[in-house]
Amino acid sequence: MQYLQIIPKHIYRHGEQFTVDQLLHVLLIPSANDAANVLAEHVSGSIVNFANLMNEKAKEIGLKNSNFTNPSGLHDENLYTTAYDLSLLGRYAMRFDKFREIVKTTSYSLPATNIHPQNDRNFSISNLLLDNTNSNYYYEYATGVKTGFTDPAGDCLIASAKKDGIEFIAVCLNGGYLSNGLREKFLDCKTLLDYAFDNYTTYYIELQEKSFEDNQKIFNSIIESSKPVLSTISVDYSRLYIIFGIYIFLFFLVILRIKSIRKKQKKKKSRKH
Repeated sequence: MQYLQIIPKHIYRHGEQFTVDQLLHVLLIPSANDAANVLAEHVSGSIVNFANLMNEKAKEIGLKNSNFTNPSGLHDENLYTTAYDLSLLGRYAMRFDKFREIVKTTSYSLPATNIHPQNDRNFSISNLLLDNTNSNYYYEYATGVKTGFTDPAGDCLIASAKKDGIEFIAVCLNGGYLSNGLREKFLDCKTLLDYAFDNYTTYYIELQEKSFEDNQKIFNSIIESSKPVLSTISVDYSRLYIIFGIYIFLFFLVILRIKSIRKKQKKKKSRKH
């Protein structure tokens, strides 16, 4: 088993050794920034090299308005992102079982190490949507993902939740505190997730002879047309024609499918006779 050395400021001690799994737990559960730095240096040799890998991966998974300069998210004038990009990042990370397992873990204890003989360093999850002892923030459908805070960025949260087999991700940035002392990011993400579960629509599209790219274009058009409009409503007739054409196309596909089924049934009958 490989061990990494860490030189932290408070919880850990100079020269103390941890496994990658242990560092991932303290990184993702209580947000240990020093653990992020050690893991980055272990993977790439330096924080700068790891940041370059982060930016390459960001482009690969579709982030278009982000730039990373360190692995922890601590403030840097050249480090920036958007709520949408963070939702893509959260969705990608939740594909990995290990990540999903850790970000849903509500508490963790570091075992004894080469320097610290006690198993007395206990941590609680920073994502309070998962804390069932906190009636203000707990969300029964929560599955992750990650909190964050800096003075310029404010209180931030990528939150995921799953209900009836459907999983959504909500992102709240630059949160603060309400007059009663409650933290906005947890309450706002709960509101967004409730809205998503109450208002989503599922579309089933069967286009066997179309490529995935064409299917995706049609799906995006339908989703675009179903977005809620606030305050003012404008009608784009060109979009209506496109949507109308899609429905006609789907109608003909259904007709063709019915004809195909009927032909098969006739063949079976003829064989019996």
